[in-house]
Parts: sequence; structure tokens; C-alpha cells
Amino acid sequence: MSTLARVRYRVRQFIRGLRPALMPTEIALARSMLNPAEFSLFLHAEARDRRHSVDLLLLLNREAEAEDRIPDQPILIAALLHDVGKGRMATWHRIAFVLLNAVSPPLARRVEDAQGAEWRRSLWRLRHHAALGADLLEAAGTDPRAVRIVRAHTSPAADYDERDPQVARFIRADDRV
Repeated sequence: MSTLARVRYRVRQFIRGLRPALMPTEIALARSMLNPAEFSLFLHAEARDRRHSVDLLLLLNREAEAEDRIPDQPILIAALLHDVGKGRMATWHRIAFVLLNAVSPPLARRVEDAQGAEWRRSLWRLRHHAALGADLLEAAGTDPRAVRIVRAHTSPAADYDERDPQVARFIRADDRV
């Protein structure tokens, strides 16, 4: 993704995050697709992450419908749960993460700290949320295929084009929502 495209994506993502409420039907849809432990993880995610996750689920469903195929359940579960490893944090932590990584990825990595001040832990969780979330999903008894998708979702899609097209599709969809 080009730098300009990445900036546009982040601006759209931020604006959507300002009104993150889910409709009761969207919450019911998530509940119907997830086991109780998974649904608890979903509910404990920040509202903006829940909104993003439902939007990703809906996009993946629309794409499958347009291609006249039924989406695999694990990819839909991964859509709902892929960001649960982020945890709760202040909005400015997310903004700082994006800006630091845009200006200087090495600097961003230097200030991230799993044991540091709250803001440094937030930056670290954002960097490692895919692995953190996958570990939470394993503990919740999530389908192993969904866990693998969540673990991989912050990788470049091109890394998966040939060896796992479904993961590549997921990554590309996540970048569009």
C-alpha cells in the first residue's frame, strides 16, 4: 500500500472510530457466531475495534456473495476477533503509534515496551496485537484456522498470496475497512 493510500486509510479509520456503536442486530450476529469465551473477548474489545471487526465481517460476506461462494466460518470468526489483542488504550496512544511508525519505525520500536509506562505498553500491544490476540483465542477454544488467520493478519498480504490465499484475502480486506 502506498504512503498516500495508507494515510487515507488511517484517516477513514479514525473518522469511523468516532461513531463506533453497533446495532443490536450486529451484536446478535456476533453472539450467534462466537462461543461464550470468544463473545466475551469481542465485548471487551474497544468499541472502535468492535465496529471495525463487524465492518470487516460484512465486507468478507459481501465479497463471498459477489463471488458466489460461501465464506468459511473460520475467516468470519477471525474477522470478529482479529483485534482483541490490542486491549484498551487512549486514542492518543493509537495516534502516536501511527505517527511514530510513519515518521520513524525504528524510533517507534525503541519506545515500545511491554513493561514500561502505560503509553509505552499500549504501543507495544499495538505492534504485537496479532500474536497476543491469537494467544487469547487459543485459550478461548477458537477454531485453529481462525487463530492462524489472526496471528498472520498484520503481515503483508503478498507473503501469503501463494501459500494461503485465504489469509491474503483477509489481510487485503482488513486494509480496506
